[in-house]
Amino acid sequence: MDAPSCSLPQIDELSAKDLAHVESHWRDLATRALEPNPFAESAFLSPAARTIAPRRLAALCVWESPARTRLNGLAILRAPLFPFAIVDVWRSEQAPLPALLLDRERAGVALEAVADWVASRWPWAVGLNLDAVNVDGGLAKALRAMAARRSLPLDASNPRLRAALACGPGDSFAALLGAKRRKEWGRARRRLEERGKLEFAWSDNQSAIEDFLALEAAGWKGERGTALVAEPNRAAFARAMLAGFASDRRLRIARLSLGGRLIASGVVLRSSGRAFYWKTAFDSAFGEFSPGVQLTLSMSRDLETEPGLALADSCADPNHSMIDRIWPARIALADYALATRVGARLLFPLGIAARRGKAYARGCAKRFVSRRRGPRR
Repeated sequence: MDAPSCSLPQIDELSAKDLAHVESHWRDLATRALEPNPFAESAFLSPAARTIAPRRLAALCVWESPARTRLNGLAILRAPLFPFAIVDVWRSEQAPLPALLLDRERAGVALEAVADWVASRWPWAVGLNLDAVNVDGGLAKALRAMAARRSLPLDASNPRLRAALACGPGDSFAALLGAKRRKEWGRARRRLEERGKLEFAWSDNQSAIEDFLALEAAGWKGERGTALVAEPNRAAFARAMLAGFASDRRLRIARLSLGGRLIASGVVLRSSGRAFYWKTAFDSAFGEFSPGVQLTLSMSRDLETEPGLALADSCADPNHSMIDRIWPARIALADYALATRVGARLLFPLGIAARRGKAYARGCAKRFVSRRRGPRR
């Protein structure tokens, strides 16, 4: 519940690249965040703003008061181009969550300040959209409360489940794996061990970062041009971002080696009591032995017993062929669109319909390209 305040919030609009000026306040806000979100923290968004961010982004800093001593919210919005548009809270192509941080004690006030700013700055817009919101989390509750308090339409669409790993005393993902699956993966591991010494380890040094990037580029993502190092700006972002999390001691890179050769690697980012399994890569020469599965099994055993960790988010698409078979917990997600003013009530459904039509066309195009490329090897 929001604490009482004797002053109104102050909002500053910055370019995404100017956010470095509020770095210390931004880091402090991350420690008070309503929900853990490393993809809205400075270690992720600062390098993203310098390298891979599109134009037309507005960064909003929501301060407790005009004194600007306490930051209660930070949002990066994509400016709308057309009338009746629904303004997006930006979500990078490299992020599974939107670029929004709210203070857990002042979330409602900060969220309303953002919505009011949108209504004032872009009066032709009709709503505010946030992708991939945890339906059972604090942000969804704040959106529902604001919609009820102001009698504003709130639309929830695209419901889906994302695999997760419950962590803490008494949790055991392995106990929930079927006997057939355990037998299959155990056999694959033994076949790997027949070919050399199989070793699992964690690292966060520069060498581990470069090894991961090279392994990803050598696999199917490299072939399709989607690997992090396939494009200069993306590569610069990845190196700067991973180095930033490493310097904060919030980066862990899982490594599975066979006879000294790296055959699988995964990147895990930490935020508060949550881990985020951001990326994984494997050596396709060992594909028949499921090296990505073997890596994930090993790292999962460590994660579920790690002190201070409550949950690991897979960051994966729904029905992922690998992680959904290993991690039994699920995070319920939906995309939320909130009308930004009562006067937009009649136009808000038009904005929703246009948005869904665009998403459908984009999905069709993506499926067409995927079929043309053929299956992953």
